[in-house]
Amino acid sequence: VELAEKLVALAPVPMSKAYFCNSGSEANDTVIKMVRYMNNGLGRPQKKKIISRTKAYHGVTVAAGSLTGLPAIHKDFDLPIAGILHTDCPHYYRFGQPGETEEQFATRCAESLEKMILAEGPDTVAAFIAEPVMGAGGVIVPPRTYWDKIQAVLKKYDVLLVADEVICGFGRTGNWWGSQTFGMKPDIMTMAKQLPAGFMPLAAIMMNQRVYE
Repeated sequence: VELAEKLVALAPVPMSKAYFCNSGSEANDTVIKMVRYMNNGLGRPQKKKIISRTKAYHGVTVAAGSLTGLPAIHKDFDLPIAGILHTDCPHYYRFGQPGETEEQFATRCAESLEKMILAEGPDTVAAFIAEPVMGAGGVIVPPRTYWDKIQAVLKKYDVLLVADEVICGFGRTGNWWGSQTFGMKPDIMTMAKQLPAGFMPLAAIMMNQRVYE
């Protein structure tokens, strides 16, 4: 109880509850369940798709491995499962076009995300999950203005933002949370590494009041 209260007090944006589980993979699995449960409860059974990113890492279980955007995690396991999509990796060094600024690249990433949401149908897309700084797929710092532009798209289409803070959380970017460093305002957060200081399996999910209700 004390740890849950401490986490909520440390949250980068107002959060309502903390829920504990055993690992980062399990935390991200639980996010998928929460998103589905929430939209079933709201009478929106079609709004279930979750968008992740190419080169993202969110775990290796069947569901979290589907969120992960690495071919080696999908190969031979029939992943990703239905309802999981992947949009552009925000790696300016690798994927920026000749003469394209970081800001222009960020705009292109946001426009690509919006096109995917519109192609799938905004009434079917429930959430977007992302690491503040991408980790296992390469240490990829988002280009300037990326998160402002991405969040504007999510807000426009009522898509939840899930911040996977398993790698970035607890001071890894100079703040308590990577979300603070990059101006993210997540609806749900997952965390694990550093939380138990290596002594026991422990992870957590935090959610805002809207999701909790």
